[in-house]
Amino acid sequence: MPKEKLTDRFVQTVKNDKQTDYFDTLEPGLALRVSPTRKTWSLAYSRPGTRVRTRFSIGEYSDELGLAKARKTARALKAGLAEGKDPQVEKATELAATTTGTTMKELVEDYITRRVVGLRSADEVTRRLRRNILDPDHGLGAVLLPNLHRRDVVKALDAVEDRGAKTEASRCFEDIRAVVRWAVGRGVLDRDVTFGMKAPQRNNSRDRVLNAVEIKTVFDALPTAGMRDGVEDVVRLLFETACRVSEIAGLHVRELDFVGDLICLPPERVKNGLAHDVPMTATAKTILQRLAEGKTGFLFPVGEDGCLRGDVVANELAKAQKGTKAGKGRRQRDATIPVSGWTAHDVRRTWATIASKLRIAPHVIAASLNHQSVNSSVTFAHYVRNDFMPERREAHKLVSAHIAGLIGQGARVLALKA
Repeated sequence: MPKEKLTDRFVQTVKNDKQTDYFDTLEPGLALRVSPTRKTWSLAYSRPGTRVRTRFSIGEYSDELGLAKARKTARALKAGLAEGKDPQVEKATELAATTTGTTMKELVEDYITRRVVGLRSADEVTRRLRRNILDPDHGLGAVLLPNLHRRDVVKALDAVEDRGAKTEASRCFEDIRAVVRWAVGRGVLDRDVTFGMKAPQRNNSRDRVLNAVEIKTVFDALPTAGMRDGVEDVVRLLFETACRVSEIAGLHVRELDFVGDLICLPPERVKNGLAHDVPMTATAKTILQRLAEGKTGFLFPVGEDGCLRGDVVANELAKAQKGTKAGKGRRQRDATIPVSGWTAHDVRRTWATIASKLRIAPHVIAASLNHQSVNSSVTFAHYVRNDFMPERREAHKLVSAHIAGLIGQGARVLALKA
């Protein structure tokens, strides 16, 4: 535990590969704890009336909590100690008075309102928090803030993993950790209960591609699969566009250009934040014109001003492949799509694989998927400003014709060698 005459420059520049406490020689007891990822202020002291040594956390080093303010806070705390006031007891009493009746549900909803709203991923984060973290049976909603323990977090995450949603569980851990740290920063929680916890392991990278027989089987089963309205059309459009499921489920009439035969996705609707124009094949155009007829808003409306969500499409596909068990007002349903183990996102991979087998150039496939480039060189990343639209139109046309051939609606397209 080295002692140091702390200066602003030292505090700002000091780094360490392992956790180290630097005690200030000008303000005894004040310590700067330096770890590989953060710097925090604390005060080491003896509890009033005892010789028990303990430490009180003042806060994380920042522009607002620099050396001068840390020293001033330490002096104020020591003045209280001289009067017999233990800062840890004082803080716990104050916190209990403000949070005794506050539940995690109230905290999470406050977090959604103050922190999540406005983020591009707001809908997805809100869905995960409300569905998983606030689940009435396994979630944290009813837990009072002073009683929150990591075992409560583990229980909520285990319930998500038990559904087979490992990636979802990992993301939920990141969500609840963000909520807890936000609450600690605001003084609503006294400690970060997620500190030291490891996120659940995600599913391995998927490589599922539907083969020719499976594609035909899926298309044959779609009309009688018993999924909610709109899901069948979403799936068909995924095969035609290579888009992400949320991009298709959230389509709006204003995003359709039937004159230029384009689907025009704005930046805020795309994962990488880059506007994406998708060639509209003849099959896609027929579906989209039917869906857009008489509408001025979303193509797949839900409620007064909402739209079909990507996770709802994913759940409908999962239930159609596995069936559902009876329980809680839900009747048992057998599987209605006899091809299992695939997701809506696997359609995107299937499209790219078909395109590759049809000898479509990799950079054209990448452009169709709205990936910045299949080539990470400086030339492609910074100098090539070409959307390859003519080549992409041809690619979408070829893949569409190929799929039509597979499902028995047209001739199968075979790529010819040059």
